[in-house]
Amino acid sequence: MIFGGMRGLNFISLAIFLVLTTLQEAWSHGDQPLSKIGIHKATVDLNHDAYVKASPSVLGLKEQTTEWVTLEYSSPKPSADDWIGVFSPANFNSSTCPQEKPTVYPPLLCSAPIKYQFANYSSPKYKDTGKGYLKLQLINQRSDFSFALFSGGLSNPKLVAVSNQVAFANPNAPVYPRLAQGKQWNETINKAQVSTKHKLISFFS
Repeated sequence: MIFGGMRGLNFISLAIFLVLTTLQEAWSHGDQPLSKIGIHKATVDLNHDAYVKASPSVLGLKEQTTEWVTLEYSSPKPSADDWIGVFSPANFNSSTCPQEKPTVYPPLLCSAPIKYQFANYSSPKYKDTGKGYLKLQLINQRSDFSFALFSGGLSNPKLVAVSNQVAFANPNAPVYPRLAQGKQWNETINKAQVSTKHKLISFFS
C-alpha cells in the first residue's frame, strides 16, 4: 500500500512539473496562438457547397492515445485567410450554450477550438481551386472531435462548413496532463488536470 501510494504521489508530482513547464514555455513566448481567434465574434454562414470530410472516423483502434486525422475540404469562395478549427467536444453550436443573464449576449459558438491551421497550409493553390487537405495529430481528449472551415480570418470568423465527427475507440484511456477548458464560454481556463480511466484529477486553480 505504501509503495502504491508513493507511485501515485510521484505520478502527480511529475504531472505538476510537466504542466508548469508547459505554462512557462507559453508565457515566455508571449501571446498564446489561440488567443488570436475572435471566437466571441464568430457568425454562422454555412454554405451547402462547402464541406469538410475527416477520416478515419474511429481513432486509437490499437490503443493509441494520439493519432493523425486527414481532412479534405472545399469552399466555393476560398480566401487566403480561411482556416480550419478543431473542436472537442464535437458539438459546439449555440444549442450547447449555458443559459445566460438577460443582459449578457453569449456568442453563437460556445467553445473555442483546441487547435487551428490555415486552409492553404498544405494546399498552396487553395485560394485558386477552393480545395485542400490537411493532416492533424489529435490527442485523446475524452470526447469526440469535429472540424470546421471558417472564412473571415481569425479576427472575424464565419463558420462555413462542419465535418463529420471522429472519436477515439477508448475515450477513457489514461492520457497526459492537460489544461482544462471552463464550463462556460467566458470562463477563464485555470485548472491543470490529468485524465485517468475513472476521473479527472485537478491540481490547482
